[in-house]
Amino acid sequence: MKPHLLLAALLVTSLGHGADDAMSLAPLPQGWSRMSGDGGPEGLPGTCEIGVDSGKSTPDRQVYSVRCTNDGVPSFGGARNTVRTASFRSKRVRVSAWLMASGIQGVSSPQYAGVAGEGGMWLGVGSPRNGMRSDRMQGRAIKGSTDWEYRDFVVDVPDDNNQMFIGYWMQGKGQLWVRDFKIEEVSTTVPVNFLVADPGRVVGPDLSLLTTAAARPEDRFLPPPAKWLAKGSTGFELCDIGVDVQMLKDGQRNLSIACNVEQTPLLRQAFEAAPFWGKRVRLSGWVKTQGFEPMAGGGGQAGAGLFMTNTGSNAPELRANATQAAEWQSRELVMDVPRNSTWIIIGLALRGRGQVWARDLKFEEVSRDTPLTPTSVVTF
Repeated sequence: MKPHLLLAALLVTSLGHGADDAMSLAPLPQGWSRMSGDGGPEGLPGTCEIGVDSGKSTPDRQVYSVRCTNDGVPSFGGARNTVRTASFRSKRVRVSAWLMASGIQGVSSPQYAGVAGEGGMWLGVGSPRNGMRSDRMQGRAIKGSTDWEYRDFVVDVPDDNNQMFIGYWMQGKGQLWVRDFKIEEVSTTVPVNFLVADPGRVVGPDLSLLTTAAARPEDRFLPPPAKWLAKGSTGFELCDIGVDVQMLKDGQRNLSIACNVEQTPLLRQAFEAAPFWGKRVRLSGWVKTQGFEPMAGGGGQAGAGLFMTNTGSNAPELRANATQAAEWQSRELVMDVPRNSTWIIIGLALRGRGQVWARDLKFEEVSRDTPLTPTSVVTF
């Protein structure tokens, strides 16, 4: 079957010449949009240079690239483009490209431990009936340094398909190049590898709050447990964020944030929304605060407690905040997950100063008669 090259969307009218890998990347062509920093599912703090490698491109071949150089914290970067796919509705198609890597590796820091360094293609396929489904090649991403390697997605395009995005991404440190994007119809005998079920895939968040770090006598906090990431505005690193060692010694797994100055740090975990599309879900747990003082002029944004949101359009952030010192109290947040949501994001946040703890977290589907949490702030 004849392939359809994405020339109109993927070529740029002018190219530089003689650039080497260390030179700045040229701007992305029209039609491409950047994905950086918080755009990744893990909300990594570092940003990357994203664009066209003019030194590797030719008038007939565009070479896209993402370069991440931050040694202190892991970065995320990439780009995506919209594809017109009306002619592929109800058909099986292959979306492919060639990728090459140089020195892609993880970058670890106390608050971002265990983040893998990897990169790959990205594909999003949307429909009014099924919402937006996306796949980043988890489990078959590129790492380290490689020569040009062929990668593809094979997907059944729904009959009501209204959106398709293709792109590339990288996290950690290093550089990724991508060229020769192509989309073509294939036979139904070609196996689908887009969002193929993984028997080992975990659906939902990891709320075990397990930490493998060993506490030294002088430690007050340990890094966040697996899957949890610390974030915040400039200066959030002045706070202690992770696991409270004393509470852990007393036998209680926990998340905690402690700030001696006004800050807005949070601990968050993001996980796939697709398994929960159209369902009502609840995040619950026990929360405690000590010495909490809201931010001056913080208004409704001040507080400390649990939060939950999703990445669907117009999604509110639900919060169960403490506005004063409070002993352990059970709190819950309930929301409906829309079909256009890619990620559900949950966590613990502090907006002000003091300390907040959370334990015994639980995430579950609930019945439709369970009341939704109002979008206004819930306080106790």
